[in-house]
Amino acid sequence: MARSPAALPQDNFVLLDGLRGLGALLVLIGHTMMYWGPYTAPSGAVIVDLFFLLSGFVIAYAYEPRFHAGMRAAEFMTHRVVRVYPLYLLGTLLGFVGLSVMALGDLDGIDRVGSYALQLIPQLFMLPSPEVLGNVKMYSMNSPAWTLFFELFVNIVYILTFRWLRDTRVLIGVVIACAAFLAFAVFSYGMIDQGSHWEGWWVGFARGGFGFFAGVLSYRLLGQPRTAARPVSRWAFVILVTIPIACFVPATPQMRPFLDLTLAVLLGIPLLWVSQSVAPPTKWHSLFIVGGRISYAVYILHQPFREVAERITWRSSILLDTAPLPGIVILVTIVTLAYFAERFYDRPLRRFVVAKLKQRAARKQKQRPPAGRPSVGAISAR
Repeated sequence: MARSPAALPQDNFVLLDGLRGLGALLVLIGHTMMYWGPYTAPSGAVIVDLFFLLSGFVIAYAYEPRFHAGMRAAEFMTHRVVRVYPLYLLGTLLGFVGLSVMALGDLDGIDRVGSYALQLIPQLFMLPSPEVLGNVKMYSMNSPAWTLFFELFVNIVYILTFRWLRDTRVLIGVVIACAAFLAFAVFSYGMIDQGSHWEGWWVGFARGGFGFFAGVLSYRLLGQPRTAARPVSRWAFVILVTIPIACFVPATPQMRPFLDLTLAVLLGIPLLWVSQSVAPPTKWHSLFIVGGRISYAVYILHQPFREVAERITWRSSILLDTAPLPGIVILVTIVTLAYFAERFYDRPLRRFVVAKLKQRAARKQKQRPPAGRPSVGAISAR
């Protein structure tokens, strides 16, 4: 029986869960770095490319057997939307409310709230707001959502072309083409950190396409594992340490595109291969799995709080003067919110939606005539 889209596989890749959790925390810290002190993470953007890579591997592990069994594109995309939409919606509404409340204190506040309301409409349907509405970001209410747009796009391409992509040789060709596209994009802008704004938005196709399909190819080349059970190794912690170290690697403007491509390709893929092959000591499994579960919530819910902090900083330097305390407070607040949102909002809501979808499918199944027995309409038409 197929697994519910609302649940992760029971045999999680525990270290990959840990990587997702750590990656989400690093994104949060990177976006609020000024509140931690006079630090920078010049290479932190590659965390997003790691997310695409992990997503491709995990989705291939969870769904390729079902594709071979006949899962249709509509069913797969329903699973994907059910997985990402509830927390996306919460983050988007929080962003709208936060921006609107802060705007009301300004002279042009009413006009800006009206502009935000127009920008919100397409974003409620997970579509980016057109630039003509006055926003420079694709997702002005919750800017990290740009990655969801490109991931869902790549998901559609994946399922619609699976009849050809099931041939690993074709998949290798796709990954090579995406790598060339990514290299072109990175050298065009001199960096990989593009895709969230309308200027350079197309780079998201290159980042999402390469990362996702490289993850799918990794699943194939690693023998299409049927279980996530892995031997315990203390090297798991060494692997985790490489992620934050990579974020702080500096580079000159001339070397930046070379370093970004190196981290995204030459570090990301081997890191995935090694990470899926081992597990941390058993006593740490629960922490890693919880980190994986709340990683998406941390990622998609932190932006509204960042906006509030930046608004305060625009009016006063108090948050900068008291660093790193504000950074710690933001971190604890977001992680706590993410934990409760995932457990008491996202998970129950997805279960409810999945149950309704199953009931609907069962009703349709009952309405179908038994195999080999013509329907009444078919008999009358003869």
